[in-house]
Amino acid sequence: MRKPIKKKPLKRMNADLEQRNQLIIGASGSGKSAFLRKTINFKCARIVAWDPDEDYPLPRVRSMAAFEKLVKKCGFGKIRVSLTVEPTEENFERWAGLVFAICHAAAPMEILADEIADVTRIAKASPKWGEMCRKVRKYGGRISAITQRPQEADKTIFNQTHIKWVGALSSAKAYKAMADEMDLTTSELKALDNIPRKQIQYWIREGTKPATKETIKF
Repeated sequence: MRKPIKKKPLKRMNADLEQRNQLIIGASGSGKSAFLRKTINFKCARIVAWDPDEDYPLPRVRSMAAFEKLVKKCGFGKIRVSLTVEPTEENFERWAGLVFAICHAAAPMEILADEIADVTRIAKASPKWGEMCRKVRKYGGRISAITQRPQEADKTIFNQTHIKWVGALSSAKAYKAMADEMDLTTSELKALDNIPRKQIQYWIREGTKPATKETIKF
C-alpha cells in the first residue's frame, strides 16, 4: 500500500513577488475613492482597512480587541474587515503589526490605510508600520496608503510604493511635496480639469516612469 504523499507547506514569503503598493494623495473630493474603486476589488476574499472615517464598504469592527480576535480567528484564511477606532499612533501601530502577521505569499491581501498623516510622523515610520511597508511585497500584500496631507506623512511609505496617484490638493505645501515626488512643476500638478459629477483628472506615476495625466468619467 502506497504511503500518502505529504505536501510541502507553502512558504509564507516569496521574494519574487512584484511591488504593488500604491500611495494615493488628494484633497477631499479629488477622486481618491473613485480611483480605489477602479483598482481594488472590495469583494475579494482578503481585504483589511484602517478606516477611521468609515469610508469603505466592508464589515466593520470598532475596537482593537475585536479586531485582534478576528485576526487570530481568520489567520491566513478569508478576512474582510474595516477597523474604525480612535486614530492614534498607538492604535495604528498595533493594527499594522496584526495585519502583517497574517500576510502570506500564497494568500494575497489588499491593505488600505486611510489618512496616514494622522497616525504617522514625517521622519522614519514606526516599527510595525515600517516593517509592513518594507516587507509586505514578499508576503503577498498590497498597501494602498491614502492621505490629504502628504507633507505630514512618513517618508518610508513614499519609498515603498510603486504607484503614486495625485489628485487636486488643498495647500501649497502639499503641491510642493508632491511635485518633487512626481517630477513635475507645481503648475503642471495643478493643471487638472475636474467637473463635478462628470469627470475627475489626476496624475499617476509608475515607478520611475514619467507621470501621466488620466481621467475618470462618470
